[in-house]
This record gives sequence, structure tokens and C-alpha cells, in this order.
Amino acid sequence: MEESPTYATEACWTCRRRRWKCDRLLPACRKCDIIQEQCSGYGKEQPLRWTNSVASRGKLMGKTVPSAACPISIGRLLIDPGLQDLTPPMREYIAYFEQNCSPECVIYDLGATNPFKELMSLIPSSRGLCHIMVSIAALHRTQRKLNNRRLTVDDQVCQGPGAKGSKESARYYEYLYHKQKALYLLRTKCQEGPSQDPYGIIASVVLFIWLECLECGRDTWAYHLTGLREIMLAQSLSINFVQSTSLTAAFSRFYEYFDTSYAVFEILGSTLVKTKQQYRPLFTSIPTIDILKRSEFLTWTGCPAEILYVVSVVNSVSSDPTRSTPTLINYLFAQAESFSPQKWALSCPTFAHITPRYHVACIYKAAALIYMSQVFFHRPQQRHLLESAGVGTLDATIAHFTSINTEDTHFKGILWPAFIIGAEARTEHQRAVIREVFDHLWGFWRAQNVRHALEVLNKIWARQQITPDGASQPWIEYLYEQGENWMFV
Repeated sequence: MEESPTYATEACWTCRRRRWKCDRLLPACRKCDIIQEQCSGYGKEQPLRWTNSVASRGKLMGKTVPSAACPISIGRLLIDPGLQDLTPPMREYIAYFEQNCSPECVIYDLGATNPFKELMSLIPSSRGLCHIMVSIAALHRTQRKLNNRRLTVDDQVCQGPGAKGSKESARYYEYLYHKQKALYLLRTKCQEGPSQDPYGIIASVVLFIWLECLECGRDTWAYHLTGLREIMLAQSLSINFVQSTSLTAAFSRFYEYFDTSYAVFEILGSTLVKTKQQYRPLFTSIPTIDILKRSEFLTWTGCPAEILYVVSVVNSVSSDPTRSTPTLINYLFAQAESFSPQKWALSCPTFAHITPRYHVACIYKAAALIYMSQVFFHRPQQRHLLESAGVGTLDATIAHFTSINTEDTHFKGILWPAFIIGAEARTEHQRAVIREVFDHLWGFWRAQNVRHALEVLNKIWARQQITPDGASQPWIEYLYEQGENWMFV
């Protein structure tokens, strides 16, 4: 038997403001749902609402002031009523996050379309999100102050940032404090029910994964990713729920970003772990390839959608041995090999991006083929080992790294393929080029997963073994044996 609907004692604040007749239906009135307005709820106190209007009544009602190119400027941080109770250091960190962190998290920082900047509009209603942004900014600033500008000295990886200085800095303690505060608020929100603040909760988890990459890149990110899946399933935040909620129209851009970020984390995160996850869209019902095409612009990897899709299928096949038939394996290799870097690069409307996009596409294509050769190494039908192509082919692939200007925006997205291709390096020249790539990535990101990626590469290079038939022992098995979940993106 269906439960009878429950009603509030008074009209919602949105209907009061609009002077509409409210049906008082809980948790959100149907009137707001029909007109696709965000229901302000039935709280005792009227919620603060930021607008760009000159006046709320009279002749100037509805008139707006000219808006800046960025949706949330530093000026808003000073006058937004929802941020007035933040301490001055927190507001400074939020401003730092907007100016320095959010541009790094997308290939093309186009201001108003940067999803990380758009997430900042959720801060007034999600204090957990506020604290995780402050934590990221504090760690980001801490690691920017490191003295070791280079990651390697005499082919040795420099010691991590926590050894001296950084862990004793005030910013490092602020990073830890706000991280713990964000974890506490996230746990509390989940216990209360994510449907009360779904966007803030999901955004917080996504940023936690990014924070874990800055911190280390090992293991913990996987727990957050698993938690995100469980939250969506346990709280019925399924595709049908999302499509039926009144907030879908107003916040669909957030779900586009959640989908693309989840796709990148899930697909590339599964490549270096033994138990691989089969990727399925978590927030929308649009085709996977369309989500991955959005990820080319809404995330920082810049991986061609066709290549990322092949990698996702490889993960899915390897997680279910009954599906890894010779026909399917050969089909996957054929799909990857048929990808055209030239065509993909020329699809970009910006002329200056065509050349670096071509080199990025060649790098990702080669990395995908190497990854597939590792995953299907023991399949008797597998015929695409990179060694069979000779050292010259790997030299040509590595040359694409040196063809991208390290100041170019596309360079920051090549950590994953640099690790995959670097693991195949045999000569000292090849390894020197890869070390130089990691040096530049470290100088840009100062993320600990960059340092750990090179440490793992050094271990792989030190233990490279040859099988009786003359082929190299697959290095991916060494990663499986270690039992560590690495995220190198």
C-alpha cells in the first residue's frame, strides 16, 4: 500500500518569494518541480540566496549588474552572504582554490565552463565541500613551497615532501585539520541521507579522490570511489531518481562533471590493480562514449574518448575471464590500432591545439596498446607484444613526449601514459627521457602520485626479467603482486 504524502505546515520559501500557491508537499513542493525551480525548503528561517540583481523591489527589480567572465570571482567571496561566516584564512584558501587549483584540473580552462569553479556555488549549502576545498588549497600551497624543484637528482627520486619542513608548516596542519573536518561532515551527511545534499556530497567525494592523488595516489582513492558507488546505490540516488528530481534541470551541469570525473577515475584507476572494475555510468543514462567525449574537455587527462573507451572494455573483459575470447581480444586491438591521432587532432577548432593534440593522441594510443599487451600477456592468441616491434618503435613513441612543450596545457594530462610507456623502457636513453617527463610533471603538479609513479618505475626497471622464449616478463604482474592500488592520473 502506498504511503500517504506528508505536508509542511507553511509554504516553501520559494513559493513565498514568488507569491505562488504552494502545495506544501515534502520534501519539495510540486510547484517548484513543475517549473523547474530549486525549492528553498520549509525551514523556520529564510535561507540566504545570492542574486545578481540591483534591487529586490521597485523600478530596478530584476535589473542586473554586468557579470564577470568567471561565475564566481574574488569579489563574491567577500560579499556573498553564504560565505560571511567563514574565517579570513578559509576565504583566502577558497580564493586560492579558484585561482590556482581549479585551472589545473581541466585541460582547457575556459573560465565560466570550468566545472571546479562551478562547484564553488555549492559552498553555502555544503560546508563539507568547503572544508575539502580548503584542505586541497592548503596542501597545494604547502607542496608549492618545496625546495626540490626537480624530482630526480642523478637518476634518483628525491625524498618526499613530508621529510623536512612541509609537515611542520602551519599550512600542512591546516590541510590536515580541514581534511578531518570534511571527513566528519561527509560521514554525518551520509548518515542523515545524501538526498538532503546530493550535489555537495558527490562533489566532496570527487574532490577527496583528487586530494588523495595530491597526497599519495595509493589505496585510499579506491575507498572513496567504492564509497561513492555505495552511496548512490544505498540511498537510491539512481539514474531514475536523478531524472525525476526537481534539481535536475538546474544542476545537470554538475552531473555531467560527476560522470566524466567518475569515468576517468574508474577506468584509469582500474588499469593498475588486479581486481578491475567494469565501468558503468553512475549518474546519467547517456551512452558511455558520449560521457568520455565530454571528459576530453571537462577533466585534466585529455585522453581521446575512443582510446579511453577501449581501455574500459579491456578492464571489463579482464575482470570476467569467460569473455576474453581470442576474437574479442583481436577486435579490441584492431579498434585501438585503427584510431587516427591525426583525425582526432584536426577535430579541434583551435588551430594552436592541433599539433600538441596529435602528439598526445599518439602517446595515449601507444599506452593503450602496451597496457592491452600486458593484460593479455598469457593469452596464447595475443600477438601484439611491443617487443616484437623493436626498440625503434618505442623510441618513436617516446619522441612524442619531447615534441610537446612542457608549458603547453596538454602536457599536464600525460601522467598515466608516461607511466605505462615508461615501464617498457629498456635503454638508458629511453629511461632518461621518461625521467625528464616526470621532472616536468612534478614541477607542474607537485602531486605525490607523480613521485610515487617514478619510484614504481625504478623498481620495474630494476627487476625486468626475460622469459625462456626471449620476451620480457609482464611488469603488470609485479604491480598485482604488490597488492597496492595506484592512481597515476
